[in-house]
Amino acid sequence: MAISTILASIPGIIEILVILVGIAILLAVANYGKNTSLGYFGSLLLAIFTTPLIAFFIILIFFKKDR
Repeated sequence: MAISTILASIPGIIEILVILVGIAILLAVANYGKNTSLGYFGSLLLAIFTTPLIAFFIILIFFKKDR
């Protein structure tokens, strides 16, 4: 059987996978921003209230890594 047939046979599996990928991206952005002045939770909140891609670029441009 093809993967698309298997995925289509389980109701709601695509939605669950999209949500899990979204959460993983949020956590990756928060992990990237943990050593900045925003910190982990600040970066996570920024990624939640904007989008992870926009939050990543904001952190990359405006918040430098603490050493």
